[in-house]
Amino acid sequence: MMDDAQLNECARAHQAGDLEALRPLVEALTRSLVAMGYRYVGNWESARDLTQETWLRVHRSIRQWDTSRPVRPWIFTIHRNLCLDHLRSTEGPVHDDLALADMASPGADPFTALARSEFVARVRSALGGLSEVQRRVLVMVDLEELKPAEVAATTGMNPATVRTTLHFARRKLAGLLGKEDL
Repeated sequence: MMDDAQLNECARAHQAGDLEALRPLVEALTRSLVAMGYRYVGNWESARDLTQETWLRVHRSIRQWDTSRPVRPWIFTIHRNLCLDHLRSTEGPVHDDLALADMASPGADPFTALARSEFVARVRSALGGLSEVQRRVLVMVDLEELKPAEVAATTGMNPATVRTTLHFARRKLAGLLGKEDL
């Protein structure tokens, strides 16, 4: 996997007009983007389509990327916004906590699928007990698998504030769910 410095280098080259410099970015991040898209929309085909659209938007808007900031959170923000727009167009108003799409794997036995579905519903409900900032930070770190430093860069928050917010969000979520679910 490419580190952030390598990703940024490829993005700078692409921004300068090197079309082939986008390829390593696509290869490095597509799998994570598809997985994130699936957690939002619960459908692999839609997740792949949204990921393709993300790469088109990255290509079209690469000149808008601020080279003083890491490129990974910028790309993930574009992708998250596309996923949320997709959900709004198909389901009405949504929140970032919809990254908890049904986690039941295809082919799981019905009892396992039901238990996971019920758990996901309980987590979604419990997320409603968090503040907007706590929910956003928790979703970005624990579901979208961004690093706290990337969340800080994306949101403009201080990295220490992100870590503190994440700590209290996890603690509050655990309390809302109860220890038997963890």
